[in-house]
Amino acid sequence: MNTKKNKLYFNYTIIILTILAVFYSVIETVLDNNYLNKDSSYAISDKISLTTVGKGGTNKQYTFFLNGKWYAGSTTLPLHRDGTKYFIKFYPPNPNRNEATNVIATPEDIKNLPADGYKELPHQ
Repeated sequence: MNTKKNKLYFNYTIIILTILAVFYSVIETVLDNNYLNKDSSYAISDKISLTTVGKGGTNKQYTFFLNGKWYAGSTTLPLHRDGTKYFIKFYPPNPNRNEATNVIATPEDIKNLPADGYKELPHQ
């Protein structure tokens, strides 16, 4: 009898933790969008790599350098992994809130990149 109760509590705990994780993920996405729409700047990606998620799904991981620190993010956008550099939209007070764009950075964009990023995209 005690084993059945323990299994039941364990199952309920797993269900509750799963619901909380999904809820947290949705809230984080909504907050990221809110902050990025309120105030944003643009950095340039450094490295893009492929990661596997779920059952065969893939995301692209990207990194970018800003004010002497490295930041990272992920996206489902079809970004090239051949060394192409993309603009990354970020929230200046917290660059961990960021999202990739499809806008490719030119060599001139890379050369002129301010340490704290572009306030607006130099081109689209």
